[in-house]
Amino acid sequence: MTLLHSKNKILADGRWNGPHGIGRFSSEILSRLQQTDILNEGPRPLSLKNLLWQPLTLNQQKKHYDVYFNPGFNPLLYSPIPFVFTICDLIHLQFPGGNKYLKRLYYETLIKPAAKRAHKILTISEYSKNKIVEWTGIAPADVINVSCGISEHLTPKGTRPDLAYPYLLHVGNTTKPHKNVARLLKAFAQAHIDPSIRLVLTGSQTSELNAIIQAERLQDRVVFSGVLSEAQLADYYRGATALVFPSLYEGFGLPPLEAMACGTPALTSNLTSLPEVTGDAAILIDPYRVDAIADGIERIVNDTALRQTLIEKGLERAKRYTWGNTSKSVQTVLDNI
Repeated sequence: MTLLHSKNKILADGRWNGPHGIGRFSSEILSRLQQTDILNEGPRPLSLKNLLWQPLTLNQQKKHYDVYFNPGFNPLLYSPIPFVFTICDLIHLQFPGGNKYLKRLYYETLIKPAAKRAHKILTISEYSKNKIVEWTGIAPADVINVSCGISEHLTPKGTRPDLAYPYLLHVGNTTKPHKNVARLLKAFAQAHIDPSIRLVLTGSQTSELNAIIQAERLQDRVVFSGVLSEAQLADYYRGATALVFPSLYEGFGLPPLEAMACGTPALTSNLTSLPEVTGDAAILIDPYRVDAIADGIERIVNDTALRQTLIEKGLERAKRYTWGNTSKSVQTVLDNI
């Protein structure tokens, strides 16, 4: 590790940067922070080795910095300087998947105590803030909602994928149960819409999803695009008839807003942070009811006037969320320490 020990007073952990949710938050924020040195080397943030490496490293740097900022949720066992870290959501407690006991143990024995030691906790929605306050017992004033932003290249103007069919788009990891893709597939099969419309999913096909596709006779109507680059994703947003995102849990939920920024109407869940983020600019449905999702799909596809209203409202809604605003909020928290 090499740090120049300039006059910068903030040390930030850059090891989270990458093409994923926290990675995007991290890279967008750290690229804009002022008076900040970035720590890019070291073990993986969530590794056992990091639990010892991180406090030792901060102890070596304590004379040079006033605050340590972590855009991720890896906990600190000890810090000789004030630290701020980020908990985007508590999804691993709500939808733990495999190793649920280990995940709960990790949160209860490491993350919760670290949250209580932190100078401030950052999060990305009022929903997440309330859940974190409830879980940790921390004072609401010490949990700061800095929100998320939309990348500048996500606009209605631009190229579209060269596909021979109209399509509905789902953006997300199809292997994660909370993304609710199984119910989405069943609802898509039930919806009374033009049968030439396909469902494009930016994820991988699994045996479970393939079984549903076979049972619902959707073999010719469902397309798995695989992971898309940022540029490709913008193209797919612009070209979609609508975004369908009936997630069961989100700490924020970027895809609906990203679709709106591209001039594409969105259907999403009426749970967790999603109503807060989308307001009245999206169709909100009960994601646990297949018939509700199907009805929402029919409305967003077949009702031309509704589609136009959603497009107009969505473009205005998306303007509220910029990475510049999020970065300013983070900068303010760090500067006030």
